[in-house]
Amino acid sequence: MKKKVLAGILAATMVFSMAACGSTGSGSSAASGSTAKTEEKGEPYTVTMVLQGTTQPDEERIEEKINEILEPELNAKLDIVVLPWASASQQLQLMLSGDEKIDVLYTGAATAIQYMHSGQIMDMSDLLDKYGTNLKNIFGEDVIKCNQVGGFVYGVPTQIERGSIPAIFMRKDLVEKYNINTDEIKEPKDMEKVFEIVQAGEPDMTMLYSTNSGDTPLGRLLRGDGLGDANTGILMDQTNSTTVENYFATDWFKDTASMLYDWYQKGYISKDAGTNTENWRTVCKAGNLFSLFFSYHPGTPVEFQSSTGYDFEIVPFYDEPIINSSSYGGVIYSLAQNSENPEKAIQVLDYIYGSPEVMNLLNWGEEGVDYVVEDEENGIINYPEGVTADNVGYSYNCGWELPNQFIAYKWDGSDPQLWKKMEEFNASGIESKALGFVFDNSEYADQVAALNNVISQYSGALCSGSGDPDELLPQFLEALDDAGINDVIAAKQEQLDAFLAEE
Repeated sequence: MKKKVLAGILAATMVFSMAACGSTGSGSSAASGSTAKTEEKGEPYTVTMVLQGTTQPDEERIEEKINEILEPELNAKLDIVVLPWASASQQLQLMLSGDEKIDVLYTGAATAIQYMHSGQIMDMSDLLDKYGTNLKNIFGEDVIKCNQVGGFVYGVPTQIERGSIPAIFMRKDLVEKYNINTDEIKEPKDMEKVFEIVQAGEPDMTMLYSTNSGDTPLGRLLRGDGLGDANTGILMDQTNSTTVENYFATDWFKDTASMLYDWYQKGYISKDAGTNTENWRTVCKAGNLFSLFFSYHPGTPVEFQSSTGYDFEIVPFYDEPIINSSSYGGVIYSLAQNSENPEKAIQVLDYIYGSPEVMNLLNWGEEGVDYVVEDEENGIINYPEGVTADNVGYSYNCGWELPNQFIAYKWDGSDPQLWKKMEEFNASGIESKALGFVFDNSEYADQVAALNNVISQYSGALCSGSGDPDELLPQFLEALDDAGINDVIAAKQEQLDAFLAEE
């Protein structure tokens, strides 16, 4: 059944993309299959949509352009609220808990489940049946409601790459300068001899990016299904096994942490890795970084070049992506319980999924002001003359976070066939045996909180390479046991078994 669903997704996506905008991301307001123009009278309802990122200087101008489309079509307006990355989760929680107006919000499945149990988001099932025309065209009847617990649909997925492949990203100019033979790089440990060569010529440069949270090198190399929350158990061999494990106690974790600690001692990883919070893009743009572990998909080469100014040589460690529980739940849109007009909110959200014009406005801004079309046939854009990344009025440039980037323009340097290749990449993925499952930890909130406290104490050092696994790992595992990780893993296993039995 899962393979049929995935094949259906690909077919529906490709058909829809062609119907909506050809292969270009054209600026015409196609919104194929969207809800018919409203007959409603009176004042248009303003849908407040909460995103995460960087507020753009001319956001109000773009809202006006979007509303010139939405008002006659849906008798609605859009108000964009952008929360900064660093404090987004806290601010969003305050908005949902208070009286602040909010209709549509960007989140992830694990967090959305918490919102569901606290009564802060609503079940989207009936609304999708009635108003989700574009969403059903894109994802199909099954996937549109895949983010659900007990029939409660807590969110809908965005149109992004569905899988990823752990890879090493190296500055291409340095790979060429030191004649690095990338054919000899088969697995992460093969990077040691590369670091040795490059460091000899670039002694002041960090060989491998590391941080104490988020983009840790160990976390980027993990190829398991976290089932909504890796901290509470994981499928290490997700395509062949349904056994939930404490991955901190696996040989893979110990071996990888030991490799990173060895590199840390040799100076390949920065000495401040255990406390570092600086984004890798900042380090790289400053010319101080040779490489990092990251997830590869067809769009990453251009993303890296445009955000750092450097070309990267990319060596994936696997041939195929894995489609797992985070593939459709990692980035989703939910409806706030306190929405004053959820029907209008879902209409606007569904419309965006089908409108190249609105998608381009949300991601790139206004044509002729924030960007110009260089290649209409292939949907390639660039800055207008005199406009740069430093002075552009609007360039959100987070298409992966927005509803449907596959119908939007692509930035200069992108593969003209990027969206087609992304669809093919998605279809090539190997499915996790737990695809569609997310752990509902609501009955284990105290244990999960205790586990997260323990993990925050130890994992930063171990996952960044700055901590000695021989010293820290036994302490870490004992603390996890004391906090009840085995009980939580057992509960996760029970839920997963029940989920699999229903298929």
